[in-house]
Amino acid sequence: MCGITGYVGSRPAVETAIRNLKRLEYRGYDSAGVAYPAPAGVRIVKAAGKIAQLEASVQDQPMEAQVAIAHTRWATHGSPSQANAHPHPDCRGDLAVVHNGIIENYAELRARLRAAGHQFQSETDTEALAHLIEERLPEGEPTPQIFLEAVRQALREVRGSYAIAVISRFLGNAVVVARKDSPLVIGLGEAENFLASDIPAVMAYTRRVLILEDGDCALIEPDRVTISGLDGRLRTRNALHVDWDDQAAEKGGFPHFMLKEIYEEPRTVRDTLRGRLLADDRVTLPDVGFTAEQWARIRRVSIVACGTAYHAGLVGKRLLEQLLHRPVEAAVASEFRYSDPLVDPETLTLLISQSGETADTLAAMREAKRRGSPTLAIVNVVGSTLAREADAVLYTQAGPEIGVASTKAYLAQLTALTLLALYLAQNAGMPEEDRRRYVAALRALPEQIEACLSLSERIEAISAELAAMSCFFYLGRGYDYATAHEAALKLKEISYIHAEAYAAGEMKHGPLALIEPEVAVIGLCTQPATHEKMVSNLQEVKARQGTVLALLREDVPAPDTADYLIRIPATLDALSPILAMVPLQLLAYYVARQRGCPIDQPRNLAKSVTVE
Repeated sequence: MCGITGYVGSRPAVETAIRNLKRLEYRGYDSAGVAYPAPAGVRIVKAAGKIAQLEASVQDQPMEAQVAIAHTRWATHGSPSQANAHPHPDCRGDLAVVHNGIIENYAELRARLRAAGHQFQSETDTEALAHLIEERLPEGEPTPQIFLEAVRQALREVRGSYAIAVISRFLGNAVVVARKDSPLVIGLGEAENFLASDIPAVMAYTRRVLILEDGDCALIEPDRVTISGLDGRLRTRNALHVDWDDQAAEKGGFPHFMLKEIYEEPRTVRDTLRGRLLADDRVTLPDVGFTAEQWARIRRVSIVACGTAYHAGLVGKRLLEQLLHRPVEAAVASEFRYSDPLVDPETLTLLISQSGETADTLAAMREAKRRGSPTLAIVNVVGSTLAREADAVLYTQAGPEIGVASTKAYLAQLTALTLLALYLAQNAGMPEEDRRRYVAALRALPEQIEACLSLSERIEAISAELAAMSCFFYLGRGYDYATAHEAALKLKEISYIHAEAYAAGEMKHGPLALIEPEVAVIGLCTQPATHEKMVSNLQEVKARQGTVLALLREDVPAPDTADYLIRIPATLDALSPILAMVPLQLLAYYVARQRGCPIDQPRNLAKSVTVE
């Protein structure tokens, strides 16, 4: 998500930290800031917008500092603004903190700290950490080791994910860093050291890096790095030599952003679930903001979106109907606004968009609001138009997505839809046993996605066989039919092969005439209730000499007519679309790579469609 850089050494620290921050601009951000020592404490300079605005703000500032930390923010808590930009100080201005991740218990921490007299200047979760450290510092002038222990004690109170960097007038030319779940690396130089949230930021100066692991806390000085755990015990991390070129570095060593973002999906799902599943297996959506009375008035749901987000809505339609037993429709946004939509004050209009700037979706929201319908946006970008104008917002936590063909944002949308469906169902009296079953399955998803990613080599080999096909059909029933739409879109977007999703039972009503040896049929078989029917449909394809790839759960038998098999972990029927999409995204990627297509920037397409 956000970007962190820092420097300790003899170079101009502020200039170096900001220069390195520019190497993380590809990640996307909405504000930037830098902190460095000043005679009276710590000086913080922040700006909403791009790094260029930050550079203009620091031009007149003293640049003699030999330690600095800098940050680009992708908003999660609070709108994009100068006040919410990082770094964040304590009350006295003695320290500054930058942070990537989400502090789940920030609300209770803020409440306690406010009651103790701490003054907050932002809406962020991060600022609570600055005040927690301040609270743990003794009176007087603490030594660097005492300061480090205060950071450890503060982090022991935090629930959630973090990569942090802290500077203070008590540390001199040193930085304290720590990580849990969010990445953080240290670049090793000669009488100087660098820190960053991603390797590309330090590659202009060094190729020797330490990759911190969960629970690591480090004191970075110009001539040494000391790593310990939150318990104070010393730890050892071996240096890694990075031999990527600069372009590969931005992609984390992956050849394309799309592949990198597919491999980020386990973390994306973890981040979207984080703070929303309680210890008692209940679902909470504290950031949405609808009251119990507003939820109670809802009698039906209308899902509106475009492209990939619309396909997420097709899955959401089935899930919401299954759990709520209320009518749900899914509409393409460009059709919704011209169709005299039947929405009213008892209809929740649910709008889905990665960017929050999709023109047709914004127009549909405004039409729904004009008709009195309450609106809820599932969106990835804090401060986007959709997030600002909708009555309520459920944020996904996919972070910036660079590849035009959406991957991790789609999984985040499916995860958010599942959370919403469970939240509404539990409030409507969902049996506890069923709720716990769903929550347990949600908690298992990140590791199961990692298992799907382990199939990459096999999928690449299959793709080499299928890349010459002239046409692809994606067949499915129920949830699999909804998944088929997104799978077909992924392939056509980046490989330029005609691909079409079809309800498997409809093949015999016309499309079967198109089946021949040069046509590939991807049979999605993740739903046990329709498995036998799907096997019959694939036999019909094979009888016409089509090439069949079956994607099925590991707990169902394989059809004997399949030329290729891909198995995914078993989960609840409603969650299978999340797991199934991972190998299907990889299939599209590797087919496009075999064909030599420009994967990250396919022809004629844009990442955010801001015109009708």
